[in-house]
Amino acid sequence: MKMIKAFVRPEKAEEVLDNLMEKGFSAVTKVSVLGRGKQKGLKVGDTYYDEIPKEMIMIVVEDKDADKVIKIMTDTAKTGKEGRYGDGKIFVTEVERAVTISNGSDGL
Repeated sequence: MKMIKAFVRPEKAEEVLDNLMEKGFSAVTKVSVLGRGKQKGLKVGDTYYDEIPKEMIMIVVEDKDADKVIKIMTDTAKTGKEGRYGDGKIFVTEVERAVTISNGSDGL
């Protein structure tokens, strides 16, 4: 299993969630977060913003579905045809085990 954490622009989050749902990936977690990337924030005029709002979308999928989910996320969250700085980042990690709390069963 893979855990995919995508940090996307807030205005793109619902579209990403809708596209995931449409493709059969409905079990997700979304959290509003603040952070900065390689650009170290944003300067607008004389004002510097070192924490930029993002939405974190987290999903755990079977290994065979990871690339499909990543493609859905990147295609949806990208700004315009070429994308822009600040569109976000996706991190993928291994999940050793998933356990359902209500019945103790292993797996998704």
